[in-house]
Amino acid sequence: MRLRSRIGLIAAVMLALSISAPALASLSQGFATKTPIASGSLVSLDAKSSGSVLVADLNNINNLFGVVVPPASASISLSGSGSGQVQVVTSGTASVLVSTAGGDIKVGDYITVSAIAGVGQKVTDSSSKVVGTAQTDFNGSGEGVTKRSIEDASGKKKEVAIGQIPVVIGVSTYTSTDGKQNYVVPNWLQNLSNTLAGKDVSPIRIVIAGIILFIALTSVTVLLYSAVRNSIISIGRNPLSKSSVLGGLMQVIGIAGGIMLLTAGAIYMVISR
Repeated sequence: MRLRSRIGLIAAVMLALSISAPALASLSQGFATKTPIASGSLVSLDAKSSGSVLVADLNNINNLFGVVVPPASASISLSGSGSGQVQVVTSGTASVLVSTAGGDIKVGDYITVSAIAGVGQKVTDSSSKVVGTAQTDFNGSGEGVTKRSIEDASGKKKEVAIGQIPVVIGVSTYTSTDGKQNYVVPNWLQNLSNTLAGKDVSPIRIVIAGIILFIALTSVTVLLYSAVRNSIISIGRNPLSKSSVLGGLMQVIGIAGGIMLLTAGAIYMVISR
């Protein structure tokens, strides 16, 4: 009974750790900054100073890099050099300043840079970069929320709410597909292709890449199925030929692996050109 209790306790602890680890794990690195930056602010790499960051805004969004966090909040922290150090999270979960400038935020919404420097918002059709994915809703209510007036695209002033929510950090290129490409490419696939290629990828190129992948997977599946089936039959008829048959099977597996490598290269060429 004691042994069973201990095993149950160990299993419970391991389960708790496996559940909590993804939420706690985050990686931050020290960067120099010329001016103080508040925790939770979105930052971009400073194009004029290596190893430095500045508050992210619509002018430097293409260099969007991460989120400033308190030094002790990250699971793994790497020190940097220079004065005015701030810790910037580039991977994991962090508390991010957001606003309702792009509308109410829902769980799973992509977060991008807003018109307020350092503050994020829900993506819009014109967004080109995202810092990560929202983990909770934000509608402008709750404790610690402040109000601020900004000008919209038409020049009219409107009041927005600013607060903090947890965001899974993962800077990537973003292309809206609402009402434009929904019949061709899902939004997540478009964004994945953009990130891999480092630029906006045409939907037709993504479709071509998908066709190449489908043909390759079908060919490899048929090849492996035939090879395994024939190997089993051959060994059944002549057990003494087992070593030679297995050798031939390994060669077929090697060919299948080569086909997939060539396919990966072909897909990358299609989406990156």
